[in-house]
Amino acid sequence: MSDRRDGAAVSFSLDYKALLLMAEKAPEVSEKVMKSAMGKSLRLIVQLARAKHKFRTITGETDRAIRYTFDKNTGDGIVYLDEATAPHIRYLHEGSGLYGPHHKAFNIFPKNKKMLRFATSPNTANWRSAPFGRFHEGGFTYAFGVTNPGIKKDQFLYEAADAAPTQIQAIFDNAMRDLAAQLEQIGGV
Repeated sequence: MSDRRDGAAVSFSLDYKALLLMAEKAPEVSEKVMKSAMGKSLRLIVQLARAKHKFRTITGETDRAIRYTFDKNTGDGIVYLDEATAPHIRYLHEGSGLYGPHHKAFNIFPKNKKMLRFATSPNTANWRSAPFGRFHEGGFTYAFGVTNPGIKKDQFLYEAADAAPTQIQAIFDNAMRDLAAQLEQIGGV
């Protein structure tokens, strides 16, 4: 099994040929057992990634965007971030603004009104003239614009893949024991 990182996805590959040499008499049985182990390994990575992230999710949409696919024909599995489910998940994983790939903060200005309004606690913001005027009134802060430094990266997918090798090894060890038991039953070994 090999581990390859590409963008915001972790890809795994399984060499069936080496495993089939071990069980030439029953390749379909060994292939079925190894595919099952690969699926369990991918599910483990997804579960760890969902448990290790540092962001707060309210609707669960972002957790559901951590997914995996497994091609049963080639034996390749990929744990990836589904941007169709949660378009913002890439920025949570890779960062944005100062913390992202471009390392540049960005300004936010009002589109339809003259000022931005944010709910704040009393006495937290006073009038500031530079760079964007702000003032506090009635539990809200008003501003002509703000500079957003961005989101710090939280590479939970990579952390999950780094934390899982011993567990994945255990899954495949159990699969090999299961394979040996099945081959013994059918008289293959």
